[in-house]
Amino acid sequence: MQEIVRIDFMPVAALKVAVPFAKRNLTEVGVTMANNDALTDARLKAASLLSLNMAGDATADAEMQEGASHTPTRKRELMGTVFTHTLQIPIESGFDTIRTKEAALQTADFHIVLTTYGGERYLLYEVPNTSQFSVEETTAQNTKMSIKTTVVSMSGIIRIQTT
Repeated sequence: MQEIVRIDFMPVAALKVAVPFAKRNLTEVGVTMANNDALTDARLKAASLLSLNMAGDATADAEMQEGASHTPTRKRELMGTVFTHTLQIPIESGFDTIRTKEAALQTADFHIVLTTYGGERYLLYEVPNTSQFSVEETTAQNTKMSIKTTVVSMSGIIRIQTT
C-alpha cells in the first residue's frame, strides 16, 4: 500500500471486466468503464461510490493519509481458495462527503480500484454480495476518521492491463 495514491470504490455495474468473478487466481485482467471508455481518474470519480486520493484534488471525494493498509487472507473452501481483502484507510479531509456517501456504500456491491504513484491500476474483484464498508470516527478536539472495507474474491490483487 506504500505506492497506492488513489482508491476508488466502484459499483459493479460501472466497470466492464474481461472475465467473470468466479474465475480463480487471476493475476491480470482487462478492465474498462461500462461504456468501454478507458479508466481515468476523472471517469473513475464520476462513476464511483467514493474516490480517495493523496492529493486531495478535484478528481477525488476525499483525501486519505499515509498509512493505509491492506490485509489479504486466504481460506480453502469447497469452491477453491477464497481471498478476503481488508483495507484500513486513514482519512485526512473530506469527512462530510464520506458521511454522506456511507449509507450507499454499506448497501452496495463494489469492486475496488487501486492506483499507484506510477499510474498502474489494480483491482480487488468482488464476489457478489460480499463487500462491506464502515467508517470509524473519533470526535474530540481533533476529529479522526478511518475507513474499513472488506471484499471477498476468488483472486488476490489483480493487475489491470493497459491497452
